[in-house]
Amino acid sequence: MNVSRIAILGVALVAGAAAFFLMMGNKSSDGPIRIVEPVKEKTVRVLVSTRDITRGERITLEDTNWIAWPKKAVQPTFITDENPDSREALFDAVARTLIVTGEPFVNAKVVKAGSSGLMAAIVSPGMRAVTIRVSAETASGGFILPGDRVDIHYTESGDNKKTKISILKENVRVLAVNAVYSEHTETPYIEGKNITLEMTPDDAEYFMVARNSKGTIQLTLRSIFEPETELVAKKQVRKEVTVIRYGRS
Repeated sequence: MNVSRIAILGVALVAGAAAFFLMMGNKSSDGPIRIVEPVKEKTVRVLVSTRDITRGERITLEDTNWIAWPKKAVQPTFITDENPDSREALFDAVARTLIVTGEPFVNAKVVKAGSSGLMAAIVSPGMRAVTIRVSAETASGGFILPGDRVDIHYTESGDNKKTKISILKENVRVLAVNAVYSEHTETPYIEGKNITLEMTPDDAEYFMVARNSKGTIQLTLRSIFEPETELVAKKQVRKEVTVIRYGRS
C-alpha cells in the first residue's frame, strides 16, 4: 500500500468521525418533542336564518337555527341562547328587510307578532300605503295577489255620454289583499274586498281624490315579464286617454 492511499483512507476516517459526532450533538440538543394543543376559541350560540327571507314575509321556526358563533365576533344586536324563549318569540314575525341564509337575526330586522307596525315594515321608505275596495270585476277576477304589479285605470262618463278612461298610475306594487300581505301565499286566488297599494305621497293624494269621485277605479294585472318589443294595438278603441304619472298629467 502506497502512501497516497493511506492518506486518503485517513482523511475518510477523520471525516466520518466528524460527521458522527456532529449528528450526535444535534440529536442531543433537540430534546424531547412536545405536542402543543390548540386553544379552543369560546363560542356562543346565535340564531341565524336557514333560508333567504324576503321583506314582508312571515318567519317560522323552521326558518331559524342555532349555530356556534365566535364569542369575540358576537354583536350586541344578535339574538343568542342566553334567553331560551327568544327563538319562539320570532314565530309568526315579519321581516322588515331581506334576511339571507346564514345571517344572524337582529330585532331591528323583524316585526314580532302582536306588535304594531306590520304594514309599516312592508312599505318602502318614503312611500305610502293606500287602500281601495274592489270587486271581482274591478280587480282582475280576484287573481291579484300581494307582490303583484297593477295599473290603475279611472273611468267616468262625460257630458257627451262618452266614457273617458284615464290611467292614474302604472306599475303599482300591491302590498296586501284583505289581511294577506305575504308574497308567498298558499293559494293562487284571493277573493279580495280591499287591496292596499304602495304609492308616493303625491300619487297617494291624487289617488284618494279619484277614489272619492263619481268615477270608477279598476285595477289591471301586469305580467311579471316585460315584452321584448313594443306592443301596438291593431285597432284604436279609446277616443281619449290621459296618462298621469307622479300626480301630473
